Amino acid sequence: MPSHRIPLPKGNTPLHVTRHLQAVTSTSCNRIPLPRPIQPLHVYRHLLRAATYFPLVCRPYLEQRIKFAFRRERERAAAAEKKLSHIPNRRAALGAEQFHRTKALEEGRRKVTSLNAALAGDATRFQRILFHCFGTLGKRRRELFAAFAKKAPEPPSNAQQLEKRITDLERERQKKEKLRKIPPTRRVYDRDDPAPWVNQKLSPIEDNWDLAKLRDLFASQHAHRKRASFASAWPRGDVGQFNPKLNVPKTDIWGRPPAARRVTKKVRQWWKTTAEKLVPPVDESEWQLLRSLAQGDAPRELWKFPLRRPIAAPTYQEDHARSEFHWAAYATVPIRELERPRSRKFARLTGAEDDGPYSQTQNKIRENTPYSNRKLRRMFNEVWQTSSYAAEADSQRKGKPRVTFTWGTALKRLPPATGLQHSIFEGVDSKGNAIGQQS
Repeated sequence: MPSHRIPLPKGNTPLHVTRHLQAVTSTSCNRIPLPRPIQPLHVYRHLLRAATYFPLVCRPYLEQRIKFAFRRERERAAAAEKKLSHIPNRRAALGAEQFHRTKALEEGRRKVTSLNAALAGDATRFQRILFHCFGTLGKRRRELFAAFAKKAPEPPSNAQQLEKRITDLERERQKKEKLRKIPPTRRVYDRDDPAPWVNQKLSPIEDNWDLAKLRDLFASQHAHRKRASFASAWPRGDVGQFNPKLNVPKTDIWGRPPAARRVTKKVRQWWKTTAEKLVPPVDESEWQLLRSLAQGDAPRELWKFPLRRPIAAPTYQEDHARSEFHWAAYATVPIRELERPRSRKFARLTGAEDDGPYSQTQNKIRENTPYSNRKLRRMFNEVWQTSSYAAEADSQRKGKPRVTFTWGTALKRLPPATGLQHSIFEGVDSKGNAIGQQS
């Protein structure tokens, strides 16, 4: 055996390799392939087609999210085209715009692959789609959190508070007018003032968020996750301990207390990091729907998977396509590259089928439905355990009603016994003794 490899005089170009791979996988695929080159309209139709095969409880969110994303990108592209005619460096702007469009198109193509993999039996991807649909992850979670954390304006309770508020606003306005007349080099900055300049760009977090409700949600989620049956599979990270001033240093490098602006920035940063781990509550009706889905009491039309429509293909070409052997691909491309789309790891992502005698993917895809009824109930139960609904409690904090949260729990009921199991205990009482025989 030679100790070194002899280099080939001319290697295969990436274009030839891509064509060979497409030729090999096109004859053994159970999905409609995206035409080349990929166009936005093709990706849009494939996404909507894949969304129609999901259960009824998932379809409204998926269709709305797909339409919103494509319309937003179309509006952005139209606005960018208008600006290109007025930009002096047009070549660089065209390159940046082409990058944005290619990135959006590639993201849509990945979503098509992810949705099809979930429909083919990829439980991890389907579980993540359920988390997105019910507000545990993604855009809907951010919308629910923004509505939940928004601080309602507090009207003054009497005329004295109203007069005091007006006086404070007038004093602040006069202070800013005075600072505008003083040059920055002659100003005296006070460390107790969080904003010694005219325009404050960083406001305290309590001015925008209702921290009392967030504190209740933090404590409730932290306690619920400890007793959840699948804490390791929780979609968000652990919230940890409640300490907004965790990253605030006691003193600065000169040994003095930290400036108020630095404290404000550190507290805001802690709240934003913690907010990414909080799961906002949903409406009680939606929570009850999740409960019925987890317990198996919901109508079948809500959670069943529609049957996939067969791919249209002419019958006279079926035998010819199966008997065709792409020998050029196996002669020029390594076998590991050709067999990778059909491997056990990538079969659900690519949709490729391996009909060989040593196939590991023939029995991995279920017929008619990708998941069993029991598997679906377990998935819905995990989503139910991560969701909650809020209600006002009887107790109050500083004149405001406290908020309580009700979370989903793990199902611990035993399934009903079958007829064969009942026959085993015929003639035996609850203690295991034969009926009519004294213990």
